[in-house]
Amino acid sequence: MRYEDCDESLVEAFLKVVEARFPRYAHLNIKLIYDTKKRTKGGTITLASIEKASDKLRFFTKDNIAVEGYDYVLIMDQKAWELASDKDKVRMISHELQHILIDEKDRLKLREHEISDFYMEVKHNEDDPEWKRRLGTLVDDVYAQEQEEKEE
Repeated sequence: MRYEDCDESLVEAFLKVVEARFPRYAHLNIKLIYDTKKRTKGGTITLASIEKASDKLRFFTKDNIAVEGYDYVLIMDQKAWELASDKDKVRMISHELQHILIDEKDRLKLREHEISDFYMEVKHNEDDPEWKRRLGTLVDDVYAQEQEEKEE
């Protein structure tokens, strides 16, 4: 299957990031899954993404944790997670959580990439502003190497 439930390492890191940087989202139900295949957008590898759950997805994701279904789904590239340093793992999770938006009427939405909205993230990553490109190149190279091995 393309998507898999995440392991405990992602859950633990996610909970730490929410507690440390995004406590206002602690009440949200966010499903964490791995994507086992390479995704790209505009020629750039997608390390992680977050989606707002539709009503249909909320229905299908009901479980003991989220009795009314999940609010969002965070999709983590499994290879990216395996290859990332602990600091880069925090960066990936933090980046995706920056996309969550709760409007003045408490409606859940997604925020697009806007530098003004991501100021906190830019400041948080000033020690390694190229982290995403560096990690993306590494993950992309591993996928390419695996593809070459399959073709041999």
